[in-house]
Parts: sequence; C-alpha cells; structure tokens
Amino acid sequence: MEKTLLEILPLALAATISPTGLLFVTMILTGKDHPKKNSVLFLCGSVIFLIVLSTVISLTYKTTVATASHPSTLSGVIDIVLGLLIIMVIGKAVIFGKKDKPAKKKRHRPYLVMGFLYMIINASTLIPYIAASKIITQNNIGLGNALLVFTVLILITMFMISFPVIITILLPGKSERVMKPVRSFMSRYGNQIAQAYFFLIAIYLIVHGIVGIRAN
Repeated sequence: MEKTLLEILPLALAATISPTGLLFVTMILTGKDHPKKNSVLFLCGSVIFLIVLSTVISLTYKTTVATASHPSTLSGVIDIVLGLLIIMVIGKAVIFGKKDKPAKKKRHRPYLVMGFLYMIINASTLIPYIAASKIITQNNIGLGNALLVFTVLILITMFMISFPVIITILLPGKSERVMKPVRSFMSRYGNQIAQAYFFLIAIYLIVHGIVGIRAN
C-alpha cells in the first residue's frame, strides 16, 4: 500500500492544483444567501463525482485490461495518452491565454449539482485523478487498502478548493486575513505554477507508460 501511495502522490498533488476552483469557491463564500452552506454543498457535489468516477474505474479497468492480449502494454499506452492530454491542456492554456472565470452569482442555484458538474469539466483535475485511480486499481492492494488509498487521493484532490471553506468555518474572524494573500498569489501566479507542475506530471505519466510497455 505504501508503494501505491508514493506512486500516486505526485498525481494527487497535480489534481488538487485548481486556481479556478479556488476562485470559484471563494466567490460562493462571498455570496449573501447561506454562503457556508452553499460552499459545502458545492464541495460535496465534487466529492460525489470523484467517488462515482473511482468506482467506475475500479469496476471497469481490470476487466478491460484483462481482456487485452498485452495488459501491461495497454496500461502503458493509457498512461502515455493521459500524459499527452495534460500537455494538450497546458498547450491550450498557453496558446489561447484564457482564464476560466467563475460564472456570475445567481440565487437558488443547485450548488450540489454545480460541484458535480464542475468536477466533470475540470480537466486539469480530472486527468491526473484518472491516472492515479488507474494505478490504485491495477496494483491489486486489496479492497480495504484500495479504499483507504482512494480516500487519501480524494482528500488531497479536494484540499485546495476546500481550503477557503475550512478556514471560513474554523476561523470566521480571521478567514479574510488568511485568504486575501492566498487569492492574490493564486490570481498572479497560480496558472503558471499549475502549468509547470502539470508538465512535470505529463512527463511522469509518459515515462511511467514507457516503463510499463518495456516491462511487457
């Protein structure tokens, strides 16, 4: 299990880096109508999606790979494809230079559904999360250990966008003092840091895939 945790840790850290998600949750917290409740619902929706995604991968990946004539080759190819997808996401961000902006606030929004849908379209989180889930599934560490590692993966993935909510709930009087420099830093440098780290993760996945193919 320890080996699997170390193997997925870089991917989990990549999945948690989400400047847009951080700004989105901050926007919800600045709303007038039950901001804490709405932000918690948004986070719950995101977690529900990650649980569903992990379950689907766990149930389908082994069956798909088992039917392949060269399972390790297929696994390696999947890693390489995921790595190339990350490079494509980085390339799109660099070429077009657009930052996703949170939608304008409206009342009576289904924040649970919004959190679920946000995670579906958040490619920068989704791709490394899928790669980490694949590693957990293929390592055959047992159901109990797999559930524990998946829990750690989800907790790390959700950390960045959960941070403003945790601070607001635990330290309501000091939350703005803590979050203001965080928002300022992420607004200025968040995308550049994310792109650099994602590039390293893409290389990590491609190398991981090549090693898997050569081990066949």
